[in-house]
Amino acid sequence: MINLGLLGCGTVGSGVLEIFKERKEILEKYLGEPIAIKKVLVRNLENYKDRDDFHIFTDDIYSIIDDEEIETIIEVTGNIDKIFPAMLRAMENQKNIVTANKAMISKHMEELIEYANHHDVKFYYDAAVAGAVPIIESIKNIANLNEVKSIKGVLNGTCNFILSSMEEGKDYKSALQEAQDIGFAEADPTDDVEGFDTMRKLRILSTLAFKEKVSEEDISLKGITEISIEDIQALNERGERYKLVASAYKENGKIIAKVEPTIVKKDSVIGGLINGENAIVVEGDNCGKLVFKGPGAGGRPTGFAILTDVLNIYKD
Repeated sequence: MINLGLLGCGTVGSGVLEIFKERKEILEKYLGEPIAIKKVLVRNLENYKDRDDFHIFTDDIYSIIDDEEIETIIEVTGNIDKIFPAMLRAMENQKNIVTANKAMISKHMEELIEYANHHDVKFYYDAAVAGAVPIIESIKNIANLNEVKSIKGVLNGTCNFILSSMEEGKDYKSALQEAQDIGFAEADPTDDVEGFDTMRKLRILSTLAFKEKVSEEDISLKGITEISIEDIQALNERGERYKLVASAYKENGKIIAKVEPTIVKKDSVIGGLINGENAIVVEGDNCGKLVFKGPGAGGRPTGFAILTDVLNIYKD
């Protein structure tokens, strides 16, 4: 019997639960044994009291971390300060970790990987970058078999949405408000529009691609807040548009990494992305240019990535 613990039941956590429930029988046939989500961490138990499965919900993180029957922790809270020490304790308790928490990984990547190796547990985080796009494990394999020349991509759907809305004639403030109204942007959109979200994802990808640490401080950063509707319209007439592009490459032995608004052709891989789509182009000396593209956010795409990592743990 495989028992999982789920930390967080927001958009991504709910996506994990929905997919798990729908695919449970197929997963059990694939794995050859029963599998269950034994406990789910939530902020407010009152919100779940009318559910038939209320017994699995808890507001005590350590009732999950310290449960000897739980083998693997799925973490989708987005918190850093409380969750990071809890993840270390979970590893000490011989639990595998699957997480979508890009902020925690960006801040503590090397320590988490080292801690997992020391305690002989699995640590998977493919869902932390680009949602359903299987980029983390792919880029590890590419880096093992190639000298990576460059990585380049669009890693934030909120900025995509806003820039697309501006092409339709809205100014930045109106486009942002629309994104917030439909739930595409947070009430405080700073992480997205100033490029911090993209920067954290680039920090993770470039560290894996070049096999040396690229810290957040190493990445030059500029968001989309200064782009005007006049800028957008001028490019539109030339068949071009702005995208917030993350890129990293080596120059004279040094890694150059940056996040910035970039002019791209509308008919290019990156220029053709809409709404929540992400794309990453990786170039290696043996594999050439490889393109990874797909839904980069949302409950079900990210939930899919989470459960793919769970399958990889037990397939391995």
